[in-house]
Amino acid sequence: MTDKSKKHTLIAGSDEFAVKEQTALMLKKLAPEDPMNFEVIDAQVDSIDNACKQLDSAVEALLTLPFLGGSKLVHFKNCNFLTDTPAGKNDEVTSRLARLIEVLNKVPPGDAQLVVSAVGVDKRKSFYKQFEKLGAVYLYDLPDIKGARGEAEWCREIERVMKQAGLKPQPGVAERLMEMIGNDRRALNSEIEKLALYSHPHGNIEEEDLKLVVAATRELLVWDLLDATVSGNSADAVHMLRQLLAQNESEVGILILLAGQIRLAAIGTHLLETNRLRLRKSGTFVNLDLTPEADELLPVSKKGEKPNAFRLAKAVDQARKKPAKKWFEALDVLYNTNLQLVSSASDPEKTLETAIIRICQL
Repeated sequence: MTDKSKKHTLIAGSDEFAVKEQTALMLKKLAPEDPMNFEVIDAQVDSIDNACKQLDSAVEALLTLPFLGGSKLVHFKNCNFLTDTPAGKNDEVTSRLARLIEVLNKVPPGDAQLVVSAVGVDKRKSFYKQFEKLGAVYLYDLPDIKGARGEAEWCREIERVMKQAGLKPQPGVAERLMEMIGNDRRALNSEIEKLALYSHPHGNIEEEDLKLVVAATRELLVWDLLDATVSGNSADAVHMLRQLLAQNESEVGILILLAGQIRLAAIGTHLLETNRLRLRKSGTFVNLDLTPEADELLPVSKKGEKPNAFRLAKAVDQARKKPAKKWFEALDVLYNTNLQLVSSASDPEKTLETAIIRICQL
């Protein structure tokens, strides 16, 4: 972030909610005395021609001084071509962005100010580097929760925001809420508002409260089913299976997802037993360390991606109550169940339910 005292402002990042929130605050702070001296240019475009047109409008707005004097504020709103998009890579657009920088360097500080809000920005491009020299830059990116470290940091942020709102999240709540909303800050704020109303005046939040208040999704029900099965909780597993089937989910589709989770439990517990995987706990957050040999044994998706570290750590932590051989037996159960389902089982729902109960009881 550069010096706040400079005259022009760029507010950008993948966290759309934070970008819009901070832009509104900045516009309020810089608002000219005369509302007629405030101009908004919509920079969310769908073509290269429109990008060029709006950049020309921005230059014209900055060079056109208010008729009755006073300073002018121009908001280049929701710009979507400062990243590696077709418009962002186009020579005409790049030329006009360079022209905009030239104008910004010439416009006296008291005459006009530009606020650019963007859904993302490529820091490697000339426009960003030049703007950083002449203005204030504020970046708000969504947290990366693909790795264990990013997930842990986002869990801590969720807990911080909850406490800031007067809530008292109990152990496991932040992790559970992360599973429900991912890294969506807008959803986080929305759910915290509901939880604050629900828990008033005491503010205590348990995991069960999240199930009652936070919007449930199909994906969440699937993960809950997988977690309940790996944990050996047959009652919850059967209950969630029936909910998913009532939503017209496919028995085979559920079986495939379940097989993936059981495979993680089998491989993970085997690696744990052979000292090639180690679990680490920080409060209720579970992390893991893998030897290079163990990392090579992890399954890879069609996209070439390895299992999410958070999900793997959680699966192993739940599964380690049973030896690895039990989880390999569970894979055999699912293999035979799949044969029954694809060979016209008379009652596919009952077939899958029986398999889940068997796995829970292994």
